[in-house]
Amino acid sequence: MRNRQLSVSALVRYLKGKLDQDPLIQRVIVAGEISNFTAHRSGHWYFTLKDEKSRISCVMFASNAARCKFIPKEGDSVLVQANTSIFEASGQLQLYVTAMKPTGLGDLYLKYEELKRRLHEEGLFDPARKKPLPQYPMRIVVITGKNTAARQDVVTTLARRWPIAQVSEIPVLVQGEGAAAQICAALRQADTLGFDVIILARGGGSIEDLWSFNEECVARTMAGLQTPVICGVGHEVDVTIADLVADRRAPTPTGAAEMATPQLAEVQSHCLRQRQQLIYLMNQKLRQQRQRYQQQVESRIFQDPMSLLQPLQMRLDYDSSRLQNTTQRIRGQRARLDQLSAVLLNQTSRQVHLQQQRLGQLRLNLNHHEKQQLMLRQQQLKEKIRLLDAYSPLKILGRGYGLIAQNGRLVRSIQEVNVNEELRIRLHDGQIQALVKEKEEQA
Repeated sequence: MRNRQLSVSALVRYLKGKLDQDPLIQRVIVAGEISNFTAHRSGHWYFTLKDEKSRISCVMFASNAARCKFIPKEGDSVLVQANTSIFEASGQLQLYVTAMKPTGLGDLYLKYEELKRRLHEEGLFDPARKKPLPQYPMRIVVITGKNTAARQDVVTTLARRWPIAQVSEIPVLVQGEGAAAQICAALRQADTLGFDVIILARGGGSIEDLWSFNEECVARTMAGLQTPVICGVGHEVDVTIADLVADRRAPTPTGAAEMATPQLAEVQSHCLRQRQQLIYLMNQKLRQQRQRYQQQVESRIFQDPMSLLQPLQMRLDYDSSRLQNTTQRIRGQRARLDQLSAVLLNQTSRQVHLQQQRLGQLRLNLNHHEKQQLMLRQQQLKEKIRLLDAYSPLKILGRGYGLIAQNGRLVRSIQEVNVNEELRIRLHDGQIQALVKEKEEQA
């Protein structure tokens, strides 16, 4: 190859082929720090992977980027699985990344973030679906580990703050194999027993220790409950999937018990204030009613009730008299109206009869006049037909006369024709074409 002359594109193509066929640099795992990260609108990711001594350009196509469980940012330390090749257009060596994960976080964290993303998209964390807590719960169930510090904290706090409530317990495993299934079963059992609120509690621990509360089955079971749930898992910095789905999240088990119940002393104090306020308002209302009663007793209506009825009785008598007079006038007017109706009906019938007779006579006169006019018009028409027939040119032709025409024009004088010209003679039964042999003027 030293003696051959190559174009740049041929050289780049040769090197690319060598790299693509080298199994040692295909599906390679590379650790580095993200730099110059760009998420293109096409869905492809472009970035540089670097360490303290070197850097290399990278591209992650949209189909692979969509499967990535997180979106990297500037400065993130990551592990990538990639194929090494050359981009022919620029001749640049770069990694074609097929998978990526952050270093130092582990698979559990990635699984947590993926489930958190999916449930958030489904709306399981939506505040609108959270159920309100009862103000004064009388039946409380605690789901936690048996003989644990968290159980002791919750029960002690409930007994101190709200001792009048009935507290039940459903012990479950809170970590390890089978814990998530027991938690789901306990939640469903509690939901069917008519409790006012459910407290799900556990003490702090690592992400592995708390993983039962990050299981998808626990989240979906909690989302389907009718009873409100308070989740107090771990310490304040620990946030599990169950915390996000629950109707309320408490920072600790003790906080969950405090969130579920009011202080009995505060409630008693509030009730006492309400009782005093109610007694005050009732006494005030009673005094007002007594004053009103005394005013009514001393009023004229109670002293002399007839004084109120007498004006009304007089008004009633007056209105009754007016109503009777009005009724009599209406009856008289009705009788007068009936009488006038009868007279009008009689006169109307007579006028209709007279008009009908007149209409009949007019119809007879009209028919007679029409016949006379028709006979007169027929006679006039016959006379005009006779005159028209008498003066008709065809009638004259029938007596032996003829019409002479030359080129469609009637000939009235011999001066209008010349010898050897053709003429057309029309008789009553046809036409004759003639040739002028000679002309002879009449003396």
